[in-house]
Amino acid sequence: MVYMRSLTWPVERRKDFIRIVSYMILATALIFVFDIYTPLGIMIWILYFIPLFLTVYLSWKYAPLVMTGIFILLMAASLFLSPRDIPIEYAMLNRAFFAFILVISSIFIEEYVSNVEGLALSEERYRYLIECSPDGIIVYQQGGIEYVNPAGMRFLGADRRENLIGRDIINMVDPQQMALVRERVAQAALGARMVIDKVRLIGQDRNQMTVGISLTSVFWNKGKAVQIVMRNGRTDT
Repeated sequence: MVYMRSLTWPVERRKDFIRIVSYMILATALIFVFDIYTPLGIMIWILYFIPLFLTVYLSWKYAPLVMTGIFILLMAASLFLSPRDIPIEYAMLNRAFFAFILVISSIFIEEYVSNVEGLALSEERYRYLIECSPDGIIVYQQGGIEYVNPAGMRFLGADRRENLIGRDIINMVDPQQMALVRERVAQAALGARMVIDKVRLIGQDRNQMTVGISLTSVFWNKGKAVQIVMRNGRTDT
C-alpha cells in the first residue's frame, strides 16, 4: 500500500467538492444581484474573481473555463437588467474588456491546476516505486527516521513502520562503526554522495545484518534530509 501521508495538495482538498461548489454558487448569485442593482460595472465584476479562484479547489480540469463562460453570460444579462450611467457602446466595451481578462485568468488557473495535478501524480508514482523497491530506503532528518519503506523495515527487523519513525538509525549500527556512519551522514547532509560498504546493523529483532549503504541529500517536508539506501544485505550468523 502506498504511503501517502504528505501527498501533494489537490488530493486532500477535493474532499471539499460540495462545499466549494456551494460557496461558488452563493458568491456568483450575490455578485449578479449586486450587478443588476448598481451601475458600478468593473468594480462589481472584479468580485467574480472570488468564485473563479475557488475553481482551483475542484477536481474538474475545465471548471475555470466553464465558470468564466457563466460569468460572461451573467455580465451580458446585466447589460439589460442593471441601471446604466454611460452609453450602451461603452457599457458593451467595458464588458468585453473584462470578459477578456476573465478568459485569460481562467486559462492561467487551468494550467496551474494541471501542473499541480501532474506533480501529485508523479509523487504518487514515485512513492509507489519506493514502496515496492527491494532496496531498503530511509529518510533521515534531524536525528530521526522520518520515512522507511517495507524493505527498510525488514532490514531493521521491524514489523510496523511506527516502531521506527523518530528513531536514530545510527543507534542501530554496530558500535564499532557508529562514528564512521555518523561522519558520512553529516557529509551527505551537506550535499556529498557517500557510500559505505559492509555496515553491520542490529535490528529491533536483535538479528544482525550486513548491508551496503548509499547516502545522499534530499529535500523532505520543507527541510534538508538524508536519504539512506540499503542493499545487498545478508543475515550474519
